[in-house]
Amino acid sequence: MGLGLSQSVGWIVAVQLGAFAGYVSFGFLADRFGRRPTFILFVLASAIVVPVYGLSSRIPALLFWLGPLLGFFGHGYFSLFGAYLSELFHTSIRGTAQGICYNLGRAISAVAPITIGSLADAHGMGVALALTSGFYVAGAIIILFLPETRGEALT
Repeated sequence: MGLGLSQSVGWIVAVQLGAFAGYVSFGFLADRFGRRPTFILFVLASAIVVPVYGLSSRIPALLFWLGPLLGFFGHGYFSLFGAYLSELFHTSIRGTAQGICYNLGRAISAVAPITIGSLADAHGMGVALALTSGFYVAGAIIILFLPETRGEALT
């Protein structure tokens, strides 16, 4: 599309407004429906929205309207980590365990931009976005192996 900085601000604002709404609402939804079901909803919705958004680059209006959904689901699930990781680990190791989990994930995901970019260059954007969606689906599966902590007291 060749958008300059001033032309892309509207799309950025749309995504960030959705992200803010996702961050704020995730906790309420997780308290109401449970941590795991809410996380699964957010990452599976991201698995759908991300490729649709990524493949809609030639339709600026669609990007603008999908932006809040992309932000809501694609960023909102990060609100899980602070509360859920606190609930998973005993007080004596909580800080260390949270730091390891969160930052190990960040370190591993640091290779995502080069991986997705290289894959898109070699095989097309559809394949790269399918891999991204695959990681969202993997997150939905992995969380099934962790306990639901809604309503449980911290130890």
